Amino acid sequence: MDGKSIGMISQQDALSCKVYVNGIANQKGSGVGIVLISPEKITIKKSLRLDFSTTNNEAEYEALLMGMTMVQKMGGKATVMFLDSRLVVGQVKGEFESRDERMQRYLSQVGHLRSGFKSFNLLHIPRSGNTHANSLATLATSSTQGLPQVILVEDLYKSAGVERKVVHVHQVRVSLAGWIP
Repeated sequence: MDGKSIGMISQQDALSCKVYVNGIANQKGSGVGIVLISPEKITIKKSLRLDFSTTNNEAEYEALLMGMTMVQKMGGKATVMFLDSRLVVGQVKGEFESRDERMQRYLSQVGHLRSGFKSFNLLHIPRSGNTHANSLATLATSSTQGLPQVILVEDLYKSAGVERKVVHVHQVRVSLAGWIP
């Protein structure tokens, strides 16, 4: 590669939204987790409950489509997306065939949205590299009741005021008198 190509790649990456997506389906329902990082390094996190029945692979496609839609609604034209579903990434990249009719429809929708990007890159990552999006997807399925629209997560660095008394034990005496093994 020449220096110009490397410069173009670096510049393109700087203008791309990075999006980590995950979809899950379990006995409680289906959910989607999205972590979008803008080119300005602003992070947007989204947890969506799917109020319709899906398989795990369909939930993964829903996550991918929602992430793509978020980028486009924000006016983004370049994105790098990260997904831990080898099947979905393989189907989108044309490495795996999609035989199921519903999967083919999802794949078609991805292709349609993909055409709206100047640059679109989908990468498979290990599940351990997608824990934040996975946690958000799991959150969506954690309750059968509606979740609040805003969930604040805060780090506490000290106790909220309840002092813990520490008792130091210097010597312990145990009497075994009367004990029968």
